[in-house]
Amino acid sequence: MAGFYEYYLGWAGPARRAYSSGVALQLPQGYARAGEVVVCGMGGSGAAGDYLAALSARYGGLPVYVVKSAEPPAWVRGSLVYAVSFSGNTRETLSCASRAYRLGGLVVAVTTGGRLASWARSVGAPVALVEEAPAPRAGWPQLFYTLLGSLKAAGLIQVPESHVEESLQLLGERERAEAEAGELVAWLRESRGRLAVLAPEPYYPVAVRAVSELAENAKTSAVAMQVPEAGHNLLEALARDGDSRLLLIDPGEEPWSTLLHEFAGLARPASIHVARLQGGSPLSRMVWGTWLAGLASVRLALEEGLEPEPVKTIKAFRRVVEETSGWDAHS
Repeated sequence: MAGFYEYYLGWAGPARRAYSSGVALQLPQGYARAGEVVVCGMGGSGAAGDYLAALSARYGGLPVYVVKSAEPPAWVRGSLVYAVSFSGNTRETLSCASRAYRLGGLVVAVTTGGRLASWARSVGAPVALVEEAPAPRAGWPQLFYTLLGSLKAAGLIQVPESHVEESLQLLGERERAEAEAGELVAWLRESRGRLAVLAPEPYYPVAVRAVSELAENAKTSAVAMQVPEAGHNLLEALARDGDSRLLLIDPGEEPWSTLLHEFAGLARPASIHVARLQGGSPLSRMVWGTWLAGLASVRLALEEGLEPEPVKTIKAFRRVVEETSGWDAHS
């Protein structure tokens, strides 16, 4: 399983190629006139949509709505719809894509192939083929950067090119990333208590992604929280329990850093670890946090004697979905 870790460590290459591929994707005339973006995707595919939504809100661009189920919004007609499935065989995404198409959505498939690619070609929808990876979650850069490049080329998101380049260059900082991941893993192994990952609202997708990576790779449960919202509800329970451990996703921005640390002081957790996001832009900091979470989760699994790649229980649930949901397998 060391190869799985090495794949995460080498994200820079797939990320840069994916961005170039997304920029080169030729969308049909009229797609760029959409008023909003819908991303249909589960797991890491849906996470790519979460990041785009946060970045569009921060930098400017079309609003991004993420669907992590089988049913697109009723207003999808005329919307730019990215159907994202690494395997191309995710039942919920196939259903979301085909229903969006029938409702008049402008669909683009982002996938390695499978039924999604076949269906998209059959209805004349564009297909962005992405590179394979050892597991879909490890292929997050392929999905995210393909989407970002496509939206940038169409003028639908206002992330500066310099920020994109900085984020790609950061993925080359392997020694620093490994060192910080090692510190995080040491804390996770030494500390005890219920784990919560806390991020400022603009960086909340990083916390959600970290929780997912810990669950899939390290088979470790955690919850994602965001400030200021958690300070209006969850803080009361944390302060009473006193047995939690907090992983703070700190972007080094004010007022967010102060709010994070003040929240932690009021929560009185048993243990705290601060993951400081590297980079000079919101995009770069989000990418760094995502990379760090991936590396740390795989390394934690390996040090605990676990196999990070297999997800047998998740696959069992997917079979349940296919056998019982009635959602479209294809159109």
